[in-house]
Amino acid sequence: MSDKGRVFKAHFTINDNVHHCQLNEHFTTARRDNESLHHFILRLLGFCLFAYRHDLTLCDAREKPQRDVYAKNDFDDYELVIEVFTGDIKVLNKLYREAQQLYVITVLPVDSELQHWLLAHQRVELIAIENAFIARLEAMLARSLAWHVSVDSDEISITANDVFLRSALQVSWF
Repeated sequence: MSDKGRVFKAHFTINDNVHHCQLNEHFTTARRDNESLHHFILRLLGFCLFAYRHDLTLCDAREKPQRDVYAKNDFDDYELVIEVFTGDIKVLNKLYREAQQLYVITVLPVDSELQHWLLAHQRVELIAIENAFIARLEAMLARSLAWHVSVDSDEISITANDVFLRSALQVSWF
């Protein structure tokens, strides 16, 4: 059973200028046990970046192992996985073998060990967002997340609670 301090109602309006669509996503989500706000927000942003895919699952708590954001195909294989980098390369190695498409989401500047790993694994894509952007989202996090998200090829912006935040975005779209 989830602790009520970790449960959030999400109301996202997403203008995805990369995939030319506008989406309205409404759902309830929760931070996992021992999950930091930093990780939680990166996971939500990974979902927003790929929300144009209507087959995404945002961390299904009933499934083990828990993936951050994923889509499975008809054969129950991981078609797409978006995983927050936690500093554990072993997790990425396992995901690399399991997922057809793997995105690793992290903050700028990119960790040197991750950069080295990415060079050796050409099939993996990186999503990098400014650390200050994540910190500002953490500071204004509320139990009800009403975000207006705009995604461009090199920038992401969020309007929430009359605050406008913008970050450079590094991502290579498949």
